[in-house]
Amino acid sequence: MTEPLRLNLGCGGKRLQGFIGVDRYPAPAVDVRADLTRPLPFADSTVDEIMLDNVIEHMPQIPPLMQEMHRVARDGARIVIRTPHFTSLSSWRDPTHLHHLSYFSLDHFTRAQVAHYTSQGHAFEIVSRRLSFGGLMGNIGRLIFLVSPLAYERTWCFMFRASTLEFVLRVVKRPHA
Repeated sequence: MTEPLRLNLGCGGKRLQGFIGVDRYPAPAVDVRADLTRPLPFADSTVDEIMLDNVIEHMPQIPPLMQEMHRVARDGARIVIRTPHFTSLSSWRDPTHLHHLSYFSLDHFTRAQVAHYTSQGHAFEIVSRRLSFGGLMGNIGRLIFLVSPLAYERTWCFMFRASTLEFVLRVVKRPHA
């Protein structure tokens, strides 16, 4: 039995035990140099787990990255994506951030009508998602969010700012119809 293939995409200097570090630029944690805007140097359906820790917000286009992760991932593979919530000052402080994501942003990639982003008939499922808050005011935001994530983002999010989003996705591969 072979070891599971686990990728830490856009790893920079963050080494994760048991993961292959993949980044465009040389850094201490990089094992494989690859540009995430191009095809990844891994065979189809070979990867068991993918981590993107504060990476997706830097990508020029998110759909091609989702498609490429879907290509290299096995059916049932786990993808963990961490990013600042769009109300977090961290989302806006870094001028290299191109996207500012919400609690519902990745729902887009679970819908059949946008399956062309991941190859027709393929999908992602959201296993879990978590929104974190900090500080005293964060406690109020957390309470509103617990009542209704949608109401929080529509009405209250800029008064009671969130911090970090974490999504856990499962890759679903279905045969073409």
